[in-house]
Amino acid sequence: MLNTIIDYIDLRGDLSPIQFPYNEIDSLIFSELAYVNLDTIIDLDWHHPLTLKDAFSLYEKRNQELSEEELRPILIESHELFEKMAHSPRYQNIQILSYVNDIDKNLIKQFSAMTLLLEDQRLVVAYRGTDDSLIGWHEDFLMLCENVVPAQVSSVEYLEYVASFQSSHSLLSSLQNKYLDKSLWQRLKKHFQYQKKRPIWLVGHSKGGNLAMYAGCFCQNETKQRILKIDNFDGPGFQDEIMLSSEYKEMLPRIHSYIPHYSFFGIVLGHEEEYTVVHSHFTGMLQHNGFSWDIGPYHFKEDELSYESVQFAIKVILFLEKLSDEEKHQFVESMFGLFDSLNLYTFSDLSHISYTHILNAIKELTLLDAKTRKMLIEVLHMLWLEAKKTKKA
Repeated sequence: MLNTIIDYIDLRGDLSPIQFPYNEIDSLIFSELAYVNLDTIIDLDWHHPLTLKDAFSLYEKRNQELSEEELRPILIESHELFEKMAHSPRYQNIQILSYVNDIDKNLIKQFSAMTLLLEDQRLVVAYRGTDDSLIGWHEDFLMLCENVVPAQVSSVEYLEYVASFQSSHSLLSSLQNKYLDKSLWQRLKKHFQYQKKRPIWLVGHSKGGNLAMYAGCFCQNETKQRILKIDNFDGPGFQDEIMLSSEYKEMLPRIHSYIPHYSFFGIVLGHEEEYTVVHSHFTGMLQHNGFSWDIGPYHFKEDELSYESVQFAIKVILFLEKLSDEEKHQFVESMFGLFDSLNLYTFSDLSHISYTHILNAIKELTLLDAKTRKMLIEVLHMLWLEAKKTKKA
């Protein structure tokens, strides 16, 4: 019986995409793979692709040289996913063409993505969601008060870079110079032009889903024509300005969102795309974790959106609607300024301090009005509880 994406790889991993075509479950698997740290193994340059099998071998060798502290953020759930994919006939020959991981504290940017070449010649661009760093969380909260954040700009730039890939350029040039007559070169060149315009599938979990949607909407028209679909797994939506744009409306039919029974991140801000609610065996906001989503033989097990998650999202949205852009910024910067004062740098760090400690720090924020202070307390309490639950899980 299938339950999670890990079980899916165990039970479907021997089936080629011809025998069992890629579907939305594979899309979530690609999205979760984007969380794997491939620093020093794959870089932005697409001239040296690696199969998942070969990349995992180098990944294991690199990890053996790291300290226990360095390994802690690497050996996450996606580590097991990567290992299983690397030993699965369904995935092991997929090529990783490119990888980028860019964290900039000054710009408040956390951006990472990878590009996969499937055996059916589709390109999958998988955008990483928010990692454990509070820089990433800071950028997420800025989405509540800014139309565009730095990672969204990077998501478009990366997609355009991927769209320009010329996979066989160096090989063909070598062949042309050494071995090929003019007529054969012209035929191969036509084939190369076709390969250059491979269809593109954009995917992402959490903020990665938002980046996939944003990149698809605001890339160049030539790139848009190649996009088959965009899968957003519990990622936030957009501000009204983007929702009303012609770019968003044009891409809407190709976007599909998947959210768990209890969703917060996936229903805040604006959404107009079709969506599917997925059953999860976790509770509360832990359902945001894609490894908790339940699957059947062929598709996700569907569910209904919980009343509690909708009520909390409405509460946050109504609160934000009453604030000016300046007040929203003050709310966000107050929260992350508080984290700095407490020397908290990752979401996990929240689980190591008491809630009383947080309340005492809030008292020091004397410039906050009563309404903003109350909401800040509620949001921080929610985040603190989720950090505690995540630690136990």
